[in-house]
Amino acid sequence: MKSMNRDQLVAESFDLLSKVLEEAHLLRKAGNLREAFVYRHARNISQLGQDILCLESHDQSDSCPIIVRVMLESLFKLVAATKVPEAAIEIILSEVKTEIQKIEEWIKVLGDNDDTLKDTIHELTSFATGLRTQHRIKSKKNWNILECAKASGLGGIYRQDYFLFSKHTHATASGIIAQEHETVRDRVLRVVIFVVLGTVGHLVQVAETKTPQLHIDESSKLMEAAIVYMKQKQTD
Repeated sequence: MKSMNRDQLVAESFDLLSKVLEEAHLLRKAGNLREAFVYRHARNISQLGQDILCLESHDQSDSCPIIVRVMLESLFKLVAATKVPEAAIEIILSEVKTEIQKIEEWIKVLGDNDDTLKDTIHELTSFATGLRTQHRIKSKKNWNILECAKASGLGGIYRQDYFLFSKHTHATASGIIAQEHETVRDRVLRVVIFVVLGTVGHLVQVAETKTPQLHIDESSKLMEAAIVYMKQKQTD
């Protein structure tokens, strides 16, 4: 296998994802909620990943762990929707339910009787009811990020990388100290490569592209090269 450095891996991984997204956009099928769900999360990953590359190129990487955490959330949801056909709609319903609960808590704790908040609750409730009826969804499973990670088979990534980057997102003392010592800086791009390639491999399973098997083969080849690179870094 041809040895690749980090910059080569990053460049080829993002090029592949961009190509797959372009093909999926051109061949998208109207009304397919699952496909749209997976595509949007893949696009979100691509856009956020490009932001990280821009920040890294300008030596402004302090916020990168926060961005990677969001990319991981999109990956968990995307892969869960790939492996569990009804997950896409159920995740949306779970997100709406959480938003409603948060707004209700604001009203209760803050004593805020703003009609706008009540109207928002009504709109979200109506949307969820219509979606549940249209797609005949009976499950009321709480699809939080942990459940998405479990369903996607990425529980180990959740326990390691997602937990690590969450410290930065929530401004914990340990997260800030780790940032001061730059203990996660190199890990950021390693995880970004993994997320991008994982996205390609799963997106083509749901969204139509011109050459899906070719994309899967290319992402597998790059993933193998990334593993070799990471092992080399560990022994350096």
